[in-house]
Amino acid sequence: MNTLEQVRAATSDPAALRAALAEADIVPLLMSLTQITGRTDLLDQAQPYIKGAWNFLQEIPESLQADIRAALAHALEEAAAAGRQIPVDPGTDTFERMMEVAVGQPVPESYRAVLLEEASFAGTDHRSVPWRKQPDPAELGSFKAVVIGAGFSGIAMAIRLQEAGIPYVVIEKNADTGGTWLENVYPGCGVDTPCHFFSYSFAPNADWSSFFAKQDEILRYIHACVERYGIRRNIRFSEEVVRAQYDESSAVWSVTTRSRDGREETLRANVVVSAVGALNRPSIPTIPGLESFDGPAFHTAAWDKTVDLTGKRVAMIGTGASGMQAGPSIAPAVEKLTIFQRSPHWAIRHPLYHAEVAPGVRWAMRHVPFYASWFRFQLFWAASDGFHPTLRMDPDWPHPERSLNAANDKLRQDLVAYVTSELGDRTDLLPKVIPNYPPFGKRMLRDNHWYKMLRRPNVELVTGTVERIEADAVVSDGVRHPADVIVFATGFQAARMLWPMEIVGKSGTTLRDVWGDDNPRAHLGMTMPGFPNFFMIYGPNTNLAHGGSAIFHSECQARYIMLAIRELIETRSRSMEVKEQTFEAYNDRVDDALREMVWSHPGVTNWYKNKSGRVVMNSPWRLADYRNMTAELAREDYLFGAGATNQERNSGMIEVTAA
Repeated sequence: MNTLEQVRAATSDPAALRAALAEADIVPLLMSLTQITGRTDLLDQAQPYIKGAWNFLQEIPESLQADIRAALAHALEEAAAAGRQIPVDPGTDTFERMMEVAVGQPVPESYRAVLLEEASFAGTDHRSVPWRKQPDPAELGSFKAVVIGAGFSGIAMAIRLQEAGIPYVVIEKNADTGGTWLENVYPGCGVDTPCHFFSYSFAPNADWSSFFAKQDEILRYIHACVERYGIRRNIRFSEEVVRAQYDESSAVWSVTTRSRDGREETLRANVVVSAVGALNRPSIPTIPGLESFDGPAFHTAAWDKTVDLTGKRVAMIGTGASGMQAGPSIAPAVEKLTIFQRSPHWAIRHPLYHAEVAPGVRWAMRHVPFYASWFRFQLFWAASDGFHPTLRMDPDWPHPERSLNAANDKLRQDLVAYVTSELGDRTDLLPKVIPNYPPFGKRMLRDNHWYKMLRRPNVELVTGTVERIEADAVVSDGVRHPADVIVFATGFQAARMLWPMEIVGKSGTTLRDVWGDDNPRAHLGMTMPGFPNFFMIYGPNTNLAHGGSAIFHSECQARYIMLAIRELIETRSRSMEVKEQTFEAYNDRVDDALREMVWSHPGVTNWYKNKSGRVVMNSPWRLADYRNMTAELAREDYLFGAGATNQERNSGMIEVTAA
């Protein structure tokens, strides 16, 4: 819908227009007004009252808010009457001023490009990769790509390939799209990143019912994108990639898949993109006696919906992200919930975590030009890099055992005060729930009424060692805790990246040969020496643990991979492989940066580290830094193979043979 269509729809019912504007967030409305009219007087008046990017950090007087809403209604009605399109660009100086006012502080130059991409004003898709010269249809049609995984990342990659007209197929082990959002159906499952930001920049959704959506709504959004972009026909469901092997003589990958019935097939492709992520293989601890348990026992990522927990004694082992969401969701229904905690997590309160999106906000996103873009712009700023500076170790800080620096210590004090207020008279719980490591050492969780739940009479928090499991109990430090059901909230085998697939590169070298069991490394988290034309989304050191959205990284990576594929096709190269020195230099930078970050703190154990203590999962970079690193492809970082012939290209994925 263009801006004229929007304003005509918005003004068709004047009463509905004013009712919606009265309910919508005032700062995005102000930005829309400024962009539509070019007026800056109200911008100047409002600036002193905007203290941050979250909507609860503005204190604009009601009279000024009324002026803004009235002026916007008039501007929309005037534009509709005149029948004119509203220009997108308000001018560089005005736009920079608007950004500063919208978030309540100056916006550094390094963020401007990324914020424009994220906001996607007037539907402009800045992460699309156009051809520099349109390839010959025969050349393009003979180039084949295989994408592994149909979650958020795999779908983004498929959309980009389809947009470019490149033949591709997606291999998905599940019966439908969605990845982790299809698999995780435990009670309370939802996103802990604002969902207006936890979505594709090129496919905004005006219909989110809450700011932090639950699993079913996230999955509906994914399915809607699959249908909108018509990629379902290119997905092979209920098939798992078991092996991918590169042939140097033809520069072609052979990808072996196995279907649910055990049938194996081999696909041939010029490029393979792994989009399987790292959080898809549940980790269940080895506990003596587990096999002797008489009742149901399952992981949160494989929730058994056939098990009715009502009136049951439930033992939940683990207190990570899924535990913090599931525990409060099931506690009211069970007879007893016994939670076994290895170590506590920090959990932060967010005023919008349980809040619904007002109908006026949803209306404005559809009908008010630029409103949705400014709304997302604010969320990006609020939920991304703000905490990043507080996560660096200050070598002169006198209390390294509890925090990293003065700002990190202040955050710790605020968190302790919040937890104390939530527990009320249950001060006996404080030693159990206050971590002895700095904030953000483990994933910072959103409080899903966790602390209130711990005060319930039917909830017990156990911090001893789980020794063994018996037929009807979990034994910890010699104490039997009767249980009818065991729920494992114990995370994933994240460091065993791409396992159990076998990826075989040049000279028969496998990823396991290079990485071992838990030491993955890659250039920009995407490419490896010895593995030409093989790319990863959500690869090593690309997990975001300070803020932001995993989808932001996925979009950056999909764009970079498309730049690489464009280079292959337009130069008619057979292969491209990152240079060893480029790979090593990048990973040295990553390791050097991470040594100064909270996740390397000696008092922290987490799934971000491998058994040797190296942080293999997290990115040390700000989102803006990573975007700028991946915005262009440096050809000099790669070795390119000689040009391919049409015949060689035609040996691609069309051929499917029994393995």
